[in-house]
Amino acid sequence: MPVQTFGGLLRTLRERAGLTQQELAERAGLTPHAVSSLERGARTRPYPHTVRSLADALGASESDRGALVAAVPRRQSTAEPVARPSTLVIPPTPLFGRDEDIAAVAGLVRSGARLVTLTGPGGVGKTRLAAAVSDVLAGMFPDGALQISLAPLADASALMATIGRVLGLEGIDVPDAYDLVAAQLRTARHLLLLDNFEHLLSAAVQVGQLAAECPGLTVLVSSRSPLRVRAERAYVVEPLDLPGRDATTVEELRAHPAGALLWDRARSVGVRTEATDVPAAADLCHRLAGLPLAIELAAAQLRLLSPSALLDRLEAAGAAPGARDLPERQRSMRATLDWSYSLLDPVQQRLFTLLGAFRGGATLEAIEAVAEAGDDIAAYDVLGTLDELAAHSLVRVRSDRFDMLEPIAQYARSRLVGDRAARIGRAHARVYLDLTEQAAAGYERADQVDWLARIEEEEANILVAVDRSLDADDPRTAARITWFMWLYWWLRGQLSVGRRLADRCLATDLPSWERSRVHLAGATMSYAAGDHATAASYWAEADRVASGQDDLEVRSKARAGTGLAALAAGDLDAAEDRFRAGLRYALQDDSSLWMASLVHVWLGTVHLLRGAPSTAVPEIERGLHLARARGDRLSTYVALYNLSQAALALGNHDLARAHVVEGISLSQETRDLANLAFFVETLAVVESKEGNHLRVATLLGAGAGLRETVGADVYAYYHPDPSLRACAEKAARAASGGPAHDRAFAAGRNLDAAAVAEFAVRDTGRRATLRCPTAGP
Repeated sequence: MPVQTFGGLLRTLRERAGLTQQELAERAGLTPHAVSSLERGARTRPYPHTVRSLADALGASESDRGALVAAVPRRQSTAEPVARPSTLVIPPTPLFGRDEDIAAVAGLVRSGARLVTLTGPGGVGKTRLAAAVSDVLAGMFPDGALQISLAPLADASALMATIGRVLGLEGIDVPDAYDLVAAQLRTARHLLLLDNFEHLLSAAVQVGQLAAECPGLTVLVSSRSPLRVRAERAYVVEPLDLPGRDATTVEELRAHPAGALLWDRARSVGVRTEATDVPAAADLCHRLAGLPLAIELAAAQLRLLSPSALLDRLEAAGAAPGARDLPERQRSMRATLDWSYSLLDPVQQRLFTLLGAFRGGATLEAIEAVAEAGDDIAAYDVLGTLDELAAHSLVRVRSDRFDMLEPIAQYARSRLVGDRAARIGRAHARVYLDLTEQAAAGYERADQVDWLARIEEEEANILVAVDRSLDADDPRTAARITWFMWLYWWLRGQLSVGRRLADRCLATDLPSWERSRVHLAGATMSYAAGDHATAASYWAEADRVASGQDDLEVRSKARAGTGLAALAAGDLDAAEDRFRAGLRYALQDDSSLWMASLVHVWLGTVHLLRGAPSTAVPEIERGLHLARARGDRLSTYVALYNLSQAALALGNHDLARAHVVEGISLSQETRDLANLAFFVETLAVVESKEGNHLRVATLLGAGAGLRETVGADVYAYYHPDPSLRACAEKAARAASGGPAHDRAFAAGRNLDAAAVAEFAVRDTGRRATLRCPTAGP
């Protein structure tokens, strides 16, 4: 049997056995998606037990079994683990008293445990321990350790999309996010650290399934509660070992981790503690129950109070009754936070609790605005008060943002109640409404990349503002934020988020202005996800609502949208009529020039589909001119893509290449992976004409990988000639040979977006054009 890729060989053997992918999957104990991924080459390195299961299900002969095993590429070993991004913030301070814990947890993993949960009360140090274990075990995982803080995540259903984004799978906010993440992890060896899981326990089953289905994956979780799924190994993280209450010397105090931590942190804030302070310090450690966070908070106050004075104040705070069914350590933690709060003056207390309104931190400007509008705190007082809160170890400063450790943030939220909470929540929503409105205008101009980055940083605050507004019977604010966010969700591929919020808003009683625009938002999310029929109904309803208000902005967008629906249905005459109607509305409204530029391009698409590229070019160029005048990357690369298709149709491959190279650069700037996929596949067609066949295979693989990452075509109004791609692929396979072509395709599929863009624009020189073979082997 000739040498084949594993996927090609599997397909041959399956077809020889007369099985469908579904039937083979059932016999092998796999999912149809897994079999499809193997045959397509999306998954190239199945594990030995998977190969055995497939061979058994196929009834393969010994020679066929050997061929299947031989077709699996060897896993590349690496001396150093791959560097991976982390969303954890770990202070660069010594870790006390955790050597035995680190060794024990690492031992569990080394002995085969693949789902380990570190449990314990808030503030016990689970995050620090998990990060330390991750560092120790990194060498076992050649594909890297992924460290994800889940504290800002409010919705358990978004867990898989969050993991996917850390894996580099941008734009996977889709219903089958789990399948996409699992497919990515099945052939890799990762350590996945999920920190602060306790508020997402409804997603525990998915995490357990992920560990079960991905043989090379080990999951390390920190949570106040165990996940309670099969194969979980729970490890209880105890508080730090305490010094004796009769300790009298610094050496006796520091011989125990809790005492060493308190002493070290006191020194770090400039306090020169003396031997006479040791008894009170030891007593403090006991009163704080050895909880590292509580000790950290207490040590920060030693700038102002001696250990004895601090102990006296802690006594008063600890006397307050707590819930009797809570463990003592949790009552101590609450008492510590109560005590820490009691040391603040009224202005500090007000700002501290106000910070509980935010999610994932906030900029100084946002905090000032909410404080002034929602709580009558003068904006000029905010920075100084934040500095005082930071000195109390209650607030962290990261670059230009202020945030709090999650246990502290939860405590702040617990104190933000009643009418004051409602008032501050309204102020918070107004601040983020204003921000999203500014961003929506910015997306259409030269600074759109900066605005995309800004909104990405504030996304947690924006989403909670929508939820709060809906809960507070203020659907108008929620609807406006949803409308202003639609293009961000489009570009980031977070289509289900936008659709879900649009539907929630539409279930309320909205004024016409907001209702028509939320229909537009729902339409664009549905259209990008491939649900063209639903999109058409949204657009039609938006047009109906706006017609009674003479709302030119909505009418232009809605009428153009119904044109896109007609284009998707293949009705070119209806599409042209609706595009021209949309263009007339847009040209009457100064705020709709962005829409006008796109409609010109879509009219060009109609001409292309009618086989008239020469007629299409001037129409598209009108749209390009409007887009360039505003510095709008999105409309610019939409125009460039269509111009590249026209250039190909007219046989001008040099011009097509120029359009594609610029479009790739702009797509990378906005991180628009769906658009990048279209451009690299067009570049493959150009490269084929120049005889660069291995590059063609790599580019086609890159396009396939990008589409799998996004999970939707998004740009359904692009209509490239499919015969050109097929021709390029056929020529590349014929010229390179099957195995070489498949290796190049797989290499392209595994490139991340930045590597795809770099490879695509690399100058490879020019070769003679090779015509596509029309028939034969």
